[in-house]
Amino acid sequence: MSAAIRVGFIGSGNIAATHMRVLSKDPRARIAGVYDVSPERAKASGAESFLTVEALLDASDAVYITTPNRLHPDQALQALAHGKHVFCEKPMAVSREDAVRVEAAANTSGKVFQVGHNRRFAPVYQRVQQALRDDPALAADFKMNRGELENPAWTSDDAVTGGYLFETPIHIFDMARFLMGEVVSITAVAESLVYPTLDTFHAIFRFASGRSATFRSVAYTGWSFPFERVEVYRKHTTISTEEMDRVNLATSLTGALDSHDYRHLPWEQRWGYVTEDSLFLDSITQGKPAAVTASDGAAAVRMALAIYESAKKGMEVQV
Repeated sequence: MSAAIRVGFIGSGNIAATHMRVLSKDPRARIAGVYDVSPERAKASGAESFLTVEALLDASDAVYITTPNRLHPDQALQALAHGKHVFCEKPMAVSREDAVRVEAAANTSGKVFQVGHNRRFAPVYQRVQQALRDDPALAADFKMNRGELENPAWTSDDAVTGGYLFETPIHIFDMARFLMGEVVSITAVAESLVYPTLDTFHAIFRFASGRSATFRSVAYTGWSFPFERVEVYRKHTTISTEEMDRVNLATSLTGALDSHDYRHLPWEQRWGYVTEDSLFLDSITQGKPAAVTASDGAAAVRMALAIYESAKKGMEVQV
């Protein structure tokens, strides 16, 4: 049996802890250690702590980038330059220029580069995609409402996040592409109603297929369930999700729902983290393409930027 893949972490917050729990159960991986700007936080992770990124990279075969959004591009490029496989948490970047730089470096590195859009691998969304394979969507409504700009305080600081859309809503942009194909243009409006950043968004996505979908998100809700919901419409059929818990297929006014409930699954599996981490290791050990590529990550970034641009200019924007 080949040696376990040594996996290092740049950043030791909540999402790093999630990936560490998952990887610790996979015999193909060994946690090499953690670097964090706070040595105390790195030590609290329970893994070996490193004082510099370079030292961590030297001790690793692959790295997870799990730091605040604006740090992702430079750290991903540094890891690629050291010849490491990279798992970069979303968003891959918060500017078009950085997205182009990372995409180009990843695609020419010869290394696995995967972006952390875990929703693709949640059983709920896998079930929706399966249902659409033989009967494509005619329209859809994507909703992401969360009260996440309250705590911690930095989540409402654009200097750290790049803007609210680069937090959880960017998952919805990847999901729109995953379920309905490439987005070619976006028309959006946005307001700042509660926080000192744009926190209310309404948009129309237009796809290469000629179909369209709506997107709406507010950042100041009370976490009412389901805060994340996708409704996909076919002829006389509605497919609706309730976060990562449940998906329903309705085909008539009076017929029973075809409902699939996933609440019995462990949280990391229900939200797709187990599968995405396993696929990352598959790509490294079996030479498979990344499950979510740098080009996928760049496409989601372009959608977020197009919403901001459209809202600012008051016009449709090409993605």
